[in-house]
Amino acid sequence: MSSITTVTQLERLVGRRPFSVMMKSIPSLDVHCERLLALSPFAVLGYADAQGRARAMAVGGAPGFATPMDPNHLHLGLPPEELPALDPSAGVGMLFFMPGLGETLRVNGAARVEGDVLHLTVEEAFGHCAKALLRSDLWGPPLSPPEPEAAPDLGVGAGPLADPTLQRWLARAPLLVLTSRDADGRADASPKGDPPGFVRLDGEDVLIPDRPGNRRTDTFHNLLEQPQVALLALVPGETQALEISGRASLTTDPALLATMAVQGKTPKIALRLTADRVELRERRALAAARLWDPSRHVPEGERPRMAAVFSDHLKQSKEGGLAAAAVRTLASQRLVAWGLALNYEKHRY
Repeated sequence: MSSITTVTQLERLVGRRPFSVMMKSIPSLDVHCERLLALSPFAVLGYADAQGRARAMAVGGAPGFATPMDPNHLHLGLPPEELPALDPSAGVGMLFFMPGLGETLRVNGAARVEGDVLHLTVEEAFGHCAKALLRSDLWGPPLSPPEPEAAPDLGVGAGPLADPTLQRWLARAPLLVLTSRDADGRADASPKGDPPGFVRLDGEDVLIPDRPGNRRTDTFHNLLEQPQVALLALVPGETQALEISGRASLTTDPALLATMAVQGKTPKIALRLTADRVELRERRALAAARLWDPSRHVPEGERPRMAAVFSDHLKQSKEGGLAAAAVRTLASQRLVAWGLALNYEKHRY
């Protein structure tokens, strides 16, 4: 079998969601989230539009552009032309970037538009591990565009992906943000990163390998229930971004996965996105956020200690039972910091 269609098949292959990882999710914004938001000039917003299509949108401006009004409400002021036409039955997921910081902040909930403000009711917030950004070297010096003959060969594109300009641009992208939602409309935005050229093209399909991350596998669980997903692909130094949306599935085809091996590690699974909408264009939010300007990166001495963020979020968990109590007891900042450093160094692939 080369396709995954059930949660049982998925968990047999990649394992169940780790209990301790799921405990890091909190139902509202705490002081750590507020500090991260104050440092963030840019986010990717995942939502369903009025036609029910999955979308991935760049939003941002100055650091702190997303303003917490209280622990459960976040306001984003947007230009009128950028206000999304939301499907009221679906939620939204946001991935916030802090320039220079490897970890990201994920905030999920329900949203509505009033005037020129996007109001988000927070239902879930948690820090995401840094592996995707480390693999992509997102905050390193932007690379010069390669000569056409030196660009990675992604395969053969067709349909919306037949344009060589889109193919060359996608070949330079080291980071994608995948947006998805489950059958109940709960949304999520998750980063996928690797050196440029890590995606593959197969006709109208974009193929994305799964690499080690926080092991929540939210995107995979969501698409098994509701296959409409979208991605936003970023290239360091560029103020353009590429949005691709369509239907997703999961594949375990050995021949395909073998082409995605890195450092001798072959992924166990890959996401196949059949594109029905593709758009490459300038994004005001990227230009306004100045993500690729080193002077805008958060100085190392001012960056939040993510071990403290993760350990505090574990201790805030209301999960019951002896196992949860043990996790809260062991969640010291020192132990979490040691685990993060080891994980980032030894288990990027």
